Amino acid sequence: MKRRLINDEINDEEMLVIDETGQKLGVLSKSDAIEKAYDKELDLVLIVPSQNNNPAICKIADYGKMLYEGKSRERESHKKQNVIKVKEIKVRPQVGENDLKWMAKNAITWLENNNQVKFKIKAFGRIGFKPEIINETYNKFLGLIGDIGKVQTPLKKITPVLYEATIVKNK
Repeated sequence: MKRRLINDEINDEEMLVIDETGQKLGVLSKSDAIEKAYDKELDLVLIVPSQNNNPAICKIADYGKMLYEGKSRERESHKKQNVIKVKEIKVRPQVGENDLKWMAKNAITWLENNNQVKFKIKAFGRIGFKPEIINETYNKFLGLIGDIGKVQTPLKKITPVLYEATIVKNK
């Protein structure tokens, strides 16, 4: 929560004041508003600065409690966020069968943890001109993953030597 101006830090001489229960007290001078806040042992907090001939809006409240509640709301909103991580697997078209199985096992673990898997094939040299070998490696990998993952973006050529596909968890 951003820092707000309180009590004597407020520069406006007149302001619309709201008390701690949410009732409007009307437009008061700065000194009267601060006096009312001090009588209730609370702070005068600037909510909206003055704009276009409208007076500033201030609230009589416990500033420490306001800060605490604001931080609590921020923490709660962060808990509700769903962050999707993208994990990468890079292979060559001539990858060994056991290596591909090991990478598929890792991909299954990542998919079960609700991460996305970006499968990349780097095809250097003459292999880059043989799409049947590249597709064979890709299809083997998909076969090893099985029904756990589904293809979000199919295998496509990104650069002359790089092919890429995105796989997400099958719901």
